[in-house]
Amino acid sequence: MSLQHILKAIADDAEQQVRAILEEAQTRRETRLSEARRQADALRAQILAKAEAEAEQERARLLHRARLARMRKLVAVQETAFQAALQQARALLAQTRARDDYPAIFAALLREALAAHEPGAIIHVADEDLALARGVLAELGRDAPLAGGLTTCGGVEVHCPDDRIITLNTLESRLERAEPDLRPLLASLLKIGDAKDADA
Repeated sequence: MSLQHILKAIADDAEQQVRAILEEAQTRRETRLSEARRQADALRAQILAKAEAEAEQERARLLHRARLARMRKLVAVQETAFQAALQQARALLAQTRARDDYPAIFAALLREALAAHEPGAIIHVADEDLALARGVLAELGRDAPLAGGLTTCGGVEVHCPDDRIITLNTLESRLERAEPDLRPLLASLLKIGDAKDADA
C-alpha cells in the first residue's frame, strides 16, 4: 500500500472519529438541553403551584376575615335590636295596669307565686295593687300577711316568714326569665331578614 493510501486511510479514520465525537457532543448537548428544559418546566410548575396555593390561602384568609367581620356586625345588630326590643317591652309593661285585663293578669301571677309557698307566706305588692291582692286572697280563701311598697309594673313577691325562700313573680321578672328564649328567637328572625337581603 502506498504512502498516499495510508495517509488517506488515516485521514478518513480521523474524520470518522471527529464526526462520531461531534455527533456524541451534539447528542449530549440535546440531552442536557432537554433535561434543562424539563427541570425548568418542573420548576416553573412548582413555582406556579406554590403561587396558586399562597393565593388560595390569602383568599381564604380574606374570606374568613370578611365573614368574621360580617358575623361581628350581625351580632352587634342583633344585640342592639334585642336591647331595643327589651326597652320597648319594658315600656309596654309600664302601661299594663291601664289594661282591662290587668286584674286577671295580677290574679294569675299571685296564684302562681302562692302555689310555691306554704300558708303564712308574706305577700309583697305595689301600693296600687293592694286592693287587687285583697280581692284575690278573698277569692282563694287565704288569709295571708300583705305588704305594700313593692316597686314593680305589676305582680308580686312572696316571702317565707323566715325569708329563706322568695318567689318573685312580677312582670319584670317574667320578662327577665324570658330573655334567654327571646334572644335566639330574635337572632333567627334577623338572620332570615339578613338572608333575604343577601339574596336581593
